[in-house]
Amino acid sequence: MYNLKSTLFLDLTKNQKSSLLGCVKNFVKKHKEKSTEDIIGLFIEDETYYYEQGVPHFEWIIEEFEKEEFLKQLKIYIDDCKKQLEQKDAQKPFLEKQKAIMKEQRQKAREFKLSKEPPTKKQLYYYDKLCKKYNLEKTNTETLSRLDLMRMIERIVDEHKDTEILSGKSIENLS
Repeated sequence: MYNLKSTLFLDLTKNQKSSLLGCVKNFVKKHKEKSTEDIIGLFIEDETYYYEQGVPHFEWIIEEFEKEEFLKQLKIYIDDCKKQLEQKDAQKPFLEKQKAIMKEQRQKAREFKLSKEPPTKKQLYYYDKLCKKYNLEKTNTETLSRLDLMRMIERIVDEHKDTEILSGKSIENLS
């Protein structure tokens, strides 16, 4: 199926063929629920309309619509495009699941990396400011990792988020 492009429309130049195949593929995406004959009819109708308006996609294509071999090859390519779209739709749930797994793995790798690093000066400063603002007792941060401090800061912000909203202050004022 993937060698299909090299066997179709051999009488066209490389640029003509490339632009025609791209245009037909996009056209099939728009009308994928219709039958192949309907898609061919709509494509011919559209190209004829644009040609009559003086802004054709392809100036050479109107003569090609008269050739039976061109229409036969166009039908073959449209069928192939529809099959590819069906395969892509069938694989979509699998790809979404795979993306979710990869995102989870990246998050775990990030957390592992952060668990091995010491906290940054910004984190320590921000933690100190939060403790002063909310009158919290500071814990010893010398043995904590960057991940641990990040989670502590998140916990403090989450605990006091509701009180900030109730008192009319915004969370952005924490920094």
